[in-house]
Amino acid sequence: MSTYPFPGLASVRDEFDADSRYLLGFYPSATIIFRFTDPVTSSTLIYSNQDIPLQQLREYQIPKWLSDKEFSGLVQEDFQPQLYKGKLYLRSLVAGDFRSDIPFTIEVSVPVDRYLIGRLKAALGQDFMLAEKAVDKGVDELQQNGEVLRDHIIDSTLESQAKKAFTSPVWSIILFPTSWSSGMETRSDSETLLVELSTSKLLQNVFRPESPVAQTILKILKTIIVFFLIVEIISIVIGIVLTKSITDAVYNLDRGTQLLKRGDFSQRIVVKSDDQLGALAASFNQMTEYIQQLVQERVEKERLERELEIAKEVQQHLFPVSPPSMARMDITGICLPARVVSGDYYDFLPLDDRTLGLAVGDICGKGISAALLMSNLQAALRSNVMNLRRYYERNGEKAVAEVVRMLNRQIYSFTSANKYATFFYAVYDDNCQTMTYCNAGHNPPLYFGDDGVHRLRAGGTVVGIFEDSDYEQETIQMHSGGLFLAYTDGIVESINEYGEEFGEDRLIRLVQENRYLDAEKIKEVVVQNVLTWNFARERDDDMTLIIAKII
Repeated sequence: MSTYPFPGLASVRDEFDADSRYLLGFYPSATIIFRFTDPVTSSTLIYSNQDIPLQQLREYQIPKWLSDKEFSGLVQEDFQPQLYKGKLYLRSLVAGDFRSDIPFTIEVSVPVDRYLIGRLKAALGQDFMLAEKAVDKGVDELQQNGEVLRDHIIDSTLESQAKKAFTSPVWSIILFPTSWSSGMETRSDSETLLVELSTSKLLQNVFRPESPVAQTILKILKTIIVFFLIVEIISIVIGIVLTKSITDAVYNLDRGTQLLKRGDFSQRIVVKSDDQLGALAASFNQMTEYIQQLVQERVEKERLERELEIAKEVQQHLFPVSPPSMARMDITGICLPARVVSGDYYDFLPLDDRTLGLAVGDICGKGISAALLMSNLQAALRSNVMNLRRYYERNGEKAVAEVVRMLNRQIYSFTSANKYATFFYAVYDDNCQTMTYCNAGHNPPLYFGDDGVHRLRAGGTVVGIFEDSDYEQETIQMHSGGLFLAYTDGIVESINEYGEEFGEDRLIRLVQENRYLDAEKIKEVVVQNVLTWNFARERDDDMTLIIAKII
């Protein structure tokens, strides 16, 4: 309905009639009731498009359950049946204001009759029947039994009574209208809407020439045909271009592969696209570059391995070829590098027929750098020991400590700040069976005597850290049956599969259990036990051992 400016009652009636005629053009049997309050007289005015007696129209009321609410839905008219001709209605009730002082309501009721279900048939192409609820009869029996059907049919879209039976499957829809008097949903004596499910009629209705759906589908089909023609042309062009690009890429890959077979790793394929073929060409170039790098790295690795082998041979000559022979001492030593070359150092330095120098060192780091520092340490030590006799004659009590002090200053001067070494140096006197030693931060060597195990700790800090470090020396008396053992941390820090170190205590017990053996046998027992203890396939540190047994 229109929104009226309310110039007067005549104008309102004219607008109401105009809008009513518009609605009745679609639903001729619709009932429209318009109620509002006259702002002048404060009286309630009611208009209707149907010829309803004035007395009945004045009795028009809105059910109390609605209050001020609006409503739309299927209703069963049981509140004011005198105003309406039917029982089932599609009803909509709206309320509003022309102005704040003019409340109104509009009620539009469309009966569920042959005309309404006929419009449904026109839209869907299916026949409909509106039937009363058959208490004892099912839908299948209503289809087959014409007498029963006539007794329950209210309205139908079928052309004649003789044809009041569907020939196709039927969809039964039970209607549950709202009671207009109570506002409750009516579940007893509800009507049933029977819908014929005929595929042929549905298709005929949809595709009839005047159908908007058919026209829309036709336009869509034409659009699809044109679209597929364009796609087909584009596909042919793309196929030609793609085929050429594939054949070119395959040719370039084949040519590059042939060059690779001949050992030419400089060949690169020109990447012309960003697709998978371009990615394949880029991968080929990357692979070729990697192979070229691997070949170069292999050549470089072989060169380094040869150099390491040479360094290993040179270093082997720095270690004692065989232990010296002493009248009252059985001595032996061994160094097992963790890698090709070692950062550990041990040496025997015969001073005269009765005295022998013993040295053990552990260079910080591993590999070539540690091996080079070890060779420098050996050269410096031997140079200092050459002056031992002269210095010993002047100050024999401090000869060993002075050698270590001089060695510290030399290592400090020709190495970087982060390079250092732990070092142990001792001089053994075979006549007196004494050992004078100086320990520069090395693992304390062990002396096994009759009164227990002694750790030789006297000395100072590691060599190569501080230029002016002071060192002390100490002399111990050794007796027949005593055992001297010096080692590097690769012995005691060997780790098994449980993360447990071999440890100094285990080393002491092992040596004590085998003190009755000669020095060479004890060395073999210790080395074998440490190697068995070690879990890793490659050792983390070099292992060096000196064993001297007093006869």
